[in-house]
Amino acid sequence: MKLDIFKPTIKYLEEPQIEVGANIAVPEPKMGLTLMGPLGDSSSKYDINIGLIGDAQSIERTKNMIEQMNVTTYGKDKSFLHVAFPGLDKLRIKFNITREFEIDTDSLRQKIENTVTLSARIELVGDIISNKIRAIMDMEPLPDILILAYPEIVDDYCIKAAIGQKASSRKTSREKKIEKIRSKNHVLDNFLGLSHPQVISYKPVDLRSLIKATCMDYNIPIQILRPSTIKPCNPDKPEREDDATTFWNLIVAAFYKSNHLPWRVKGLLEDTCYIGVSFFRNRGDPSVVKTALAQFFSLDSEGYVFKGKSAHIDEYNAPHISKSEAKEIVEKAIEVYKADKGGRLPHRVVVHKTSKYTEDEKIGFQDGSKEITKLDLIAFGTRDIKLLRWGQHPPIRGTMVKLPDNSILLYTFGYIPYLNTYPGPRVPNPLEIIEHHGNTSADIICKEILALTKLNWNSAKFCIKAPITISFSKNVGAFLRNAPPTLTPKNKFKFYM
Repeated sequence: MKLDIFKPTIKYLEEPQIEVGANIAVPEPKMGLTLMGPLGDSSSKYDINIGLIGDAQSIERTKNMIEQMNVTTYGKDKSFLHVAFPGLDKLRIKFNITREFEIDTDSLRQKIENTVTLSARIELVGDIISNKIRAIMDMEPLPDILILAYPEIVDDYCIKAAIGQKASSRKTSREKKIEKIRSKNHVLDNFLGLSHPQVISYKPVDLRSLIKATCMDYNIPIQILRPSTIKPCNPDKPEREDDATTFWNLIVAAFYKSNHLPWRVKGLLEDTCYIGVSFFRNRGDPSVVKTALAQFFSLDSEGYVFKGKSAHIDEYNAPHISKSEAKEIVEKAIEVYKADKGGRLPHRVVVHKTSKYTEDEKIGFQDGSKEITKLDLIAFGTRDIKLLRWGQHPPIRGTMVKLPDNSILLYTFGYIPYLNTYPGPRVPNPLEIIEHHGNTSADIICKEILALTKLNWNSAKFCIKAPITISFSKNVGAFLRNAPPTLTPKNKFKFYM
């Protein structure tokens, strides 16, 4: 029998640029911010007022770290991967600690050691920190951002303990089965249907989500620092990244959470609204799969989060949404877009989803975008297909492989020529576009995806693997899964970072 010849088409897409300073295009944020400063006029200066919470030791260490951030801190080598942190003054940024509230460690230790279960300890610590947040927010003037540097005892009993017990206390047997299926690289977000699910009452198992939920109630973003982050870095036994990298990541996140854009990406089409759809399983009722939605804009690069309704599982264990919700998602996204753009409609809507599209989903998205000229529906998945590159380096970031079945492999993470290295620990896997409905060319679709991997303002990394529409909607899903069910989620990205 004669077999068909496998003929993939391989193409390299140029690296998208970002804009810093007065709209200056650069390939990478650290060097760009060092030379031109954050996005905006070069005369602008940024005062960030901070409310600081911690015990006596963590407050002192946080202040010392901020003091150290005022001077140049060199990276662990002189490469583009480890650019020196130039100091806050060079970036025209000033941190002002306007409020600080101390946690009594002796009292906390006594209470926490007398608390038996992990969820009870998390609830106890959550209440103590919530009271400190409330005290700060009851005083004028309000800070721009909160920083929580929690005590080491909290790390030992509520974070490390949660990590150590994750397999036994945070995953049901069905969730383990789900992870086993997902590890085989089937369609993203596979879930098993449950015939007789056990409804579980809410018990907090994630301190981070509990604290962020409290901050949402007070409409204030928060940056949470672990003890290892604020300890002096020991290069011989590192507990974290080097000081320069840590400072870069912290300043970018704090700057964005304080309502400033560090940079803007180039390579996104004007008048396009990007929507990400992913799924998460309800912790209280594992039979319920819900949607977590992240919407993204092209010009001002601001994101809005929507909490979806229940999803359903098909015969292949893949999650989907109904026709009516698909329609509602696009209508809501367009409504927010119009409000932000002075009543102007987007020219095009792009939907990124982590499972294939059903006919109902396609009809629903089309019905919701009847007023829009163009609609592109893109589904991501993984089938464990990889490209081998001749030589010692993995495939170059930006490599696009069109397969005979019209699916696409896109290396959003790999060898980066600008950095002259591959910054990952393992062989990179490509992002797989397993389905595309729409008239936009594959090249444009992939260029947009590459651009959207450079909009993670939670760090100063060169890029992330998945586009922000998908990676962030997954973060939203993880937060909503662990947050109190009574929470009314905010719609801005900064509350989930």
